[in-house]
Amino acid sequence: MKTQLNHTQIAQLLTKSCEQMDEKTVSALRKARTVALQRQRVHEPVFSLSVAAHRAHLPHTPSQWMATAVLLAAIAVGAYGYWQNSQVPVDLEILTDAMPIDVFVDK
Repeated sequence: MKTQLNHTQIAQLLTKSCEQMDEKTVSALRKARTVALQRQRVHEPVFSLSVAAHRAHLPHTPSQWMATAVLLAAIAVGAYGYWQNSQVPVDLEILTDAMPIDVFVDK
């Protein structure tokens, strides 16, 4: 049968274990913990624009932002033009008899 331990019981068991260790071992463990905490990376909040820009390698200078804006505008204009040209004007095809007769016949 497995014994279920909560975090308080685990903390008590660890405290009893530490009390049984000699001072040299406790000191070495404390030093290792301090070093590990100093090496631990501190995560900055993602919602910060400067942090998000740095992590995503976004442009930082005004000229880089301008170049990015021009590129995005060119992509948007090209996509809009492609979308407009890919839409077949049905009314025009009906008026010019370019639409096949099958469209008008119920099957």
